[in-house]
Amino acid sequence: MHFVEGEIQQYLFYNEESSYSVIKIDIHDTDEPTIARYEPTLIICGFFPRLELKQNYRFFGQVTDHPKYGIQFTANRFEQVVERSDRGVIEYLSSDLFKGIGPKTAQAIVTHLGVDALDKIMDDPDVLDGIALINPGKKDIIARTLKENRQMETTLVWLYGFMISPRMAMKIYQRFGFASVDVIKQNPYVLMNEIEQIGFKRADEIALKIGFSRDHPLRIQAVLLYLLSEYMNKFGDTYVDKEPLIDYAAQYLNQSGTIDLDLSVIGEQIDALVMDGQVVDIERRLSLASIYFPEKALASSLINRIQGPGETADTSMIEKYLDAFERGQTIQYTDKQRQAIITALTNDLTIITGGPGTGKTTIIDAIAHIFSMIHHNLSADDIKLAAPTGKAAKRLSEATSREATTIHRLLGYDYEGRFTYDKHHPLRAELVIIDEVSMMDTLLGYHFFQALSSKTKLVLVGDHNQLPSVGPGQVLSDLIDSSLIDVVYLDRIHRQAQDSAIVSLAYDVLHQHLSEEVFKRHPDREFILCREHMVPDYILKSIHSARQSGYTLLDDIQVLIPMYKGANGIDRINQLIQERFNAHNKAYQIVSGDRRFRLNDKVMLLVNQPEDGVMNGDIGIITDMIEDKEMIVDFSGIHVKYNVNDLDNITLAYAISIHKAQGSEFRVVILPLVRSYRIMLKRKLLYTAITRAKEHLIMIGDKEALHYGVYDHEPPRKTWLREMLKLPEETKPKPTIADFM
Repeated sequence: MHFVEGEIQQYLFYNEESSYSVIKIDIHDTDEPTIARYEPTLIICGFFPRLELKQNYRFFGQVTDHPKYGIQFTANRFEQVVERSDRGVIEYLSSDLFKGIGPKTAQAIVTHLGVDALDKIMDDPDVLDGIALINPGKKDIIARTLKENRQMETTLVWLYGFMISPRMAMKIYQRFGFASVDVIKQNPYVLMNEIEQIGFKRADEIALKIGFSRDHPLRIQAVLLYLLSEYMNKFGDTYVDKEPLIDYAAQYLNQSGTIDLDLSVIGEQIDALVMDGQVVDIERRLSLASIYFPEKALASSLINRIQGPGETADTSMIEKYLDAFERGQTIQYTDKQRQAIITALTNDLTIITGGPGTGKTTIIDAIAHIFSMIHHNLSADDIKLAAPTGKAAKRLSEATSREATTIHRLLGYDYEGRFTYDKHHPLRAELVIIDEVSMMDTLLGYHFFQALSSKTKLVLVGDHNQLPSVGPGQVLSDLIDSSLIDVVYLDRIHRQAQDSAIVSLAYDVLHQHLSEEVFKRHPDREFILCREHMVPDYILKSIHSARQSGYTLLDDIQVLIPMYKGANGIDRINQLIQERFNAHNKAYQIVSGDRRFRLNDKVMLLVNQPEDGVMNGDIGIITDMIEDKEMIVDFSGIHVKYNVNDLDNITLAYAISIHKAQGSEFRVVILPLVRSYRIMLKRKLLYTAITRAKEHLIMIGDKEALHYGVYDHEPPRKTWLREMLKLPEETKPKPTIADFM
């Protein structure tokens, strides 16, 4: 097989249905000796998607002599030539490798020296002398850095040509080294598994640019993995039935209307993924292996803990210490609260659940203190408190005056995505209390229970009526429903919470008991009735009013919306709020596609960045902008730099999803409720949104939307864990670990 490389000058023919193409190129390079005898242009024929004019491509195939049209090159594969582009060289020179060299200086170098600037500088650094923005110091930095990083240069410049940011390109290079280009050319979809912040869409862009066909087997497999992951993350199930996935994959693959795959071909690629160990197929139910096996191990860990010998506790002694703690704190616990404390201090594993105002946090404080009173020789590290998110951990710490961390930090999650503590290196602790467990998904549950010593007493606290986790699974609900673990339900609302119209509304929603009282104005909540098209105006008016009352948009006021798209979706409302309340910083902004980020904008991180100490869901403020390419975000004291090509990883956060708000509280919550949200409106979603409001709740919209959300049926998630922990009704014997191996 030979190659021909050149720039596309003209399309002579293109069949929309079959993608058969006949194009004319200017030849730049070839290893086919017979072509050199002809004109500097050549006709290329083959089946490939419509390519871009005036762009360089390399075609692989053979020369044919057509009886009518003469010499042609029949190609069966192609790739875009992006080893050296102006954009790639500019991105490389203005990256963090070259200290003090910004985009303007890099642009000046490429304008003056061309796309071969790097080679010219390596041959003779003095070629930089004629460029106005280059002083002797910068000249030395560029020449020295190029020399030090010559081996790395080719890889990074190639990656920059795909609009991959310097941060991301360096991650790829660190993972694959000098083989990066070859690895990606062979299978660009490997990036989905190996590089955390690169998903299917970015990998697919690269694949199509370097010549992968839309029906390439590796692309079909990547689409299947992508859709399986998207389904699990959207609906929270840990498996999906096989036939619907095949149908959905066929629709996705044929979005362009240029391919029409037989469903059996997709089935074959599912089988290939199963054989490769990436997908699990059990009775025509499919799961990602990366979900199924952790879920299976989670079940084993739980059964192991439940069947453990346990510790004989002196209940009378616990009650004695509890009485002393009540006297010391001048507090009187209810019978249910006392039961929760005693059960937690007696059992190796206890679940405490209840709604807002039932005293869950007070009980956590009591359990930790009384455990310390009973065990006199404990160090501060022997009792650990944690929650799934930073906001929830901070609230827990403030309420108990004890150090509380995220579960990730508790387990020693590092910048390479690994956990310090696991079954081989268990966490050292006598007592661990986890709050907001409803937010714990299957993978986090797996890592947590793997790292927990069998000797550690564990207390799980959460509201089982809240939304389940953002990620697949519903660990808290599955554990409660298993009937294998002692669960204490707190059902008494205490005096302070009884006076809250926000709390009373939350319980009305939970119990599906709505009356006209919902739409009356209260000191801490109100419902603004309006037509759907008026909702954005009322959101802006409500923000303005709250600011006049002393609340701040960045710290106190939060708009919660269930959907991203549409006239009242998160994306549009964020733009409107930005334009209304941050217009004065319009001169300081970075544009990324149809999104704009301005100085002092409130933003949210959408991925984990353990190397920077920040995680998915963290909210920060843009505090600085460097030219039109980089910005600094302050995440509660942690300052992180973002390149313009990293901006897919953050989003405006004046309005956020209700799922993203879990574990957080806000002084003022603005909650629009309109019929266009109907597909998302569910009772747990509304309940979770309402309970995020600390001081004031403003609902905006119509009665029908609220009623639909409260009374609509909400099916439970489908999980393997639920099945693995299910026992026969007649005897309910304790299962053995072998049942799950």
